[in-house]
Amino acid sequence: MRTHPLWDRAASTTTSKRSLARRLAEIRADNEHEENKKKMLDEDEREEVKIAAKQASVKALGEMARVSTQAASTRYRAVNEASPRAPAVILVPGFLSRERADALLERIRAESGFRQNYIQLFGGKPIPRLEAWYGSWDYPYSKGIVLKAAPMPDYLQDVIREIGAAGLGEFNAVLINRYRDGKDYISPHSDDDYGDPEPTIASLTLGATRPFRLAKIISGSKLDKSTTVEYLPAHGDLLIMRGRTNSEWQHWVPKTAKPIGERINLTFRTRQE
Repeated sequence: MRTHPLWDRAASTTTSKRSLARRLAEIRADNEHEENKKKMLDEDEREEVKIAAKQASVKALGEMARVSTQAASTRYRAVNEASPRAPAVILVPGFLSRERADALLERIRAESGFRQNYIQLFGGKPIPRLEAWYGSWDYPYSKGIVLKAAPMPDYLQDVIREIGAAGLGEFNAVLINRYRDGKDYISPHSDDDYGDPEPTIASLTLGATRPFRLAKIISGSKLDKSTTVEYLPAHGDLLIMRGRTNSEWQHWVPKTAKPIGERINLTFRTRQE
């Protein structure tokens, strides 16, 4: 039976529309597939970019530390050439990154064997801070205080290697002072250890910023306070005392009535064994 041409045309149109719809659906599916592939590629590329950026950041931080150290050494030379009365001190801001400094601070808090020591005076006067010593020899100082030898932990040995790699000194011992708050302090003194007139002492600050002051020695323990120099080493900063600083100057961390957080300070030393 023959159908009317208009019905044939309608049927053909309907079939064409269905074919077109299927084709559009196929195209849409292909587009979605391509979009998903692109997203996956974009994610992979973004991850590669992140990795590359992180690697570049690490490299840049290393370069910044090297440049900072060089700049600090240049400043040290310039200051001492311009002012022979200045102490031979280098301050390297951000020697440890914030993340490294945070991690080191937490590890020291958790693992270091801090002790409350006493000066043998008037029945025993408590030192206004806590102390921990790591070195292969007993460390005597002040009146009757002897810090017993203790093996160097790996995480502190890593810091010693970093300081050495930066050309800032070779060390084999560390004294850690823990200033719990503003009432803890250290009086003017010199780190003229073992008769060395020109020791290199590296001092790493973790935690709160406290003033670090130096003044020229007139004679004995008498200081010329008009020569006082103040540094403000912050979390992760490294301060180096070199040359005759410890034979001609004394340094100290003053107490304060102001609210202040905990500061942990590592002083790296060396002795030929």
